[in-house]
Amino acid sequence: MAQDTHEPQQEEIAQQSETVKEQFASEALIALLPGLLIALVGGVVMYYQSKQGGLWVGLGIVFILIGLGIAGYGLSRLKKVREVQDVKITCPFCQEVNALTMEPHSDFRCSHCNREVPIQNGKMLQVYQVRCGFCNALNFYSEKSTGLICEECDREIPIATDEASPAKKVFAAYTIKDDNQPYDLILTSAPDSEDMVKCLQQMLALNRNQVKDIIGDLPQTLLTGIPKKKAELLVAQISVHKGTAESQVSES
Repeated sequence: MAQDTHEPQQEEIAQQSETVKEQFASEALIALLPGLLIALVGGVVMYYQSKQGGLWVGLGIVFILIGLGIAGYGLSRLKKVREVQDVKITCPFCQEVNALTMEPHSDFRCSHCNREVPIQNGKMLQVYQVRCGFCNALNFYSEKSTGLICEECDREIPIATDEASPAKKVFAAYTIKDDNQPYDLILTSAPDSEDMVKCLQQMLALNRNQVKDIIGDLPQTLLTGIPKKKAELLVAQISVHKGTAESQVSES
C-alpha cells in the first residue's frame, strides 16, 4: 500500500447504534434531573423572597436560569438519541444483525459474537470457514487475515489466501475435509524425543520399546483404514512434535 505523505485526517468510525443511544440518554438524564432541581429551588427562593420583599430574589432568578440552561443541555442530548442512525449490517460470522451509526469503512466488532468483521474499501469481505486440525472446532478467516488462532484450543492454524503460497500446503494439514474413503497414516520422519515417543504411545497404544523400534525404522505405516478426518488430525499432532507424516488413500 502506498504511503500517504499528507497529514492524516480523523475518520469518523461506525459505532453500535445502541451504545451511542445509551450514551446520549445517560448524558441527558444526568443533566435534566439536576437542572430541573436547581430551577425548582430557584423558583421557590424567588417566590418566598418576593412575598417578603427579600434581597434574595435575584439569586432565585440566577438559580432558575442556571437550572434551565443545564436542563436545556439535557434536552439537546435527548434529541440526539432520536437522530442516531440505524444502518443494518449482518455479521458474516454469526448471521446476527448489527445496527451501526453509519456505513462502516473499517473493521468493526460484532455485538453478538464479538468477532472483528472485516471491511476493506467500504465493502465487507467474504469470510471462509475452516476446522482446526487439533480439536475440530470451526474457525473463520478472511483475505485480511495474516494468522489464525483456534478459538477453542488456542493453537495456531497456518492460513494463506494466496494459492501459490507455501503456507497453503501447510494449511491443508490443519484442516478437515469430508471424505468417506479409508486412509492410511504413514510416518515418514520423527525425532527420537520424549514428546514424540509419548505422542505415538497414546496414538498407537504401544509400549516405549515398540515405539522406539518404529522410529528407528522409517517410513512406517502406523494405521490403516481410518477416516480422513482422523488421519489429518493425527498428521497435525505428529507435526507439533517435529515429525512428519502422510495420509494416503488405502489400497483396495
